[in-house]
Amino acid sequence: MSGGEQASWVCCQLGARDHYVVPRALHRTGQLAQLVTDAWSAPGTLASSIGSTLSTVFGQRFHPDLSGANVRALSASLIGHEIQWRLQRREGWDLVVGRNEWFQSEGASLLPQRPDGQRTMLFAYSYAAEAFFVEGKRRGWTTVLGQIDPGPEHVLTQKRLAAERPEFGPPPAAPPPGYFDHWRRECDLADRIVVNSEWSRASLLRAGIPERKLATIALPYESDANDAAERAYPSAFSRERPLRVLFVGTASVAKGVADLLLAFEQLADAPVELSIVGERAMDVPDRFQRHLRIRWHGRVDRALVMDHYRASDLLIFPSHSDGFGVTQIEGQAWGLPVVSSRNCGRVVRDGETGWLLDEVSPAAIAAALERAVREPQTLSRFARAARETPASGVQALAEGLRALENE
Repeated sequence: MSGGEQASWVCCQLGARDHYVVPRALHRTGQLAQLVTDAWSAPGTLASSIGSTLSTVFGQRFHPDLSGANVRALSASLIGHEIQWRLQRREGWDLVVGRNEWFQSEGASLLPQRPDGQRTMLFAYSYAAEAFFVEGKRRGWTTVLGQIDPGPEHVLTQKRLAAERPEFGPPPAAPPPGYFDHWRRECDLADRIVVNSEWSRASLLRAGIPERKLATIALPYESDANDAAERAYPSAFSRERPLRVLFVGTASVAKGVADLLLAFEQLADAPVELSIVGERAMDVPDRFQRHLRIRWHGRVDRALVMDHYRASDLLIFPSHSDGFGVTQIEGQAWGLPVVSSRNCGRVVRDGETGWLLDEVSPAAIAAALERAVREPQTLSRFARAARETPASGVQALAEGLRALENE
């Protein structure tokens, strides 16, 4: 295909992942032929009224950027199946797999026949793509898999960490047999596989995915930090004015929260306070639940998350394995220095906007926090650099996807 000729894209998306950023990016460039999704809750429609009575999540299945797009949804079928799944008491992996199978089975029939008469690129997210790709390949379309995580290695990491940190509970339930067999068939059918970080790329390579299929495109971020003022740090931290450290996300062993808590035990009387914002997905020993310098806020709405970014001095993201970690970009947009692991999307510029951990361990995290306490002037410099760093926007994502058309 010549460099100036644009392909048509069909996107298949179960749920509202990343606020529909892939179809939104393609719609902005005029290339989105169709979005196939499980539910679409356009304001004022009957589906919106009925669906919202079942779940507040249903009401979020819409984005104004796609109000003029060609969207085909399975809303009525989803409502019926959600009622059935509740009556059957399906939950956990059984429910996840059931939704994935239902979406593919019914959604593949909604694919357009010949969008615009152009070359067609078919995009679908991992674990709910196989049936779409089978039909797309039959039609001669180019298939693009959006990989949402580091793949099977992520599950192995969770098992290893649980064995190393038994006091924080067992690992999350493993996916059922055949789950990753299904994923490998998706990878075989995919012409290209988009990952959001070099960490995910390396994980997929170790899983045997051919390098020629992989393309790394970072997640875009549209900042809510419209009122992010320049941060004021004290000349020295103290008990009266401690270093305020923030973690945002699911509090799990895989996200490094167990190591973070153990690091606090090593900090002794250092003037550091920790706020953890997000639901817990691990056992938390009583000593950490009662710790005077650790505050558990649980899951809060987005506006309150922004308040926590605004009120903190430092964001920490010590994940052992993450597809990207958009929390880092959110914090950076608020002018927060970030301490991050290397096992996720590379956002932090080491020594410029924060520090990268050489390893995820209590000792490494404690050392980074102790350094932050000693060097408030360094945090101030990081904060200025973070505020001046432009976030990758939706246009950059559209350009990355379009580059796949010419390969």
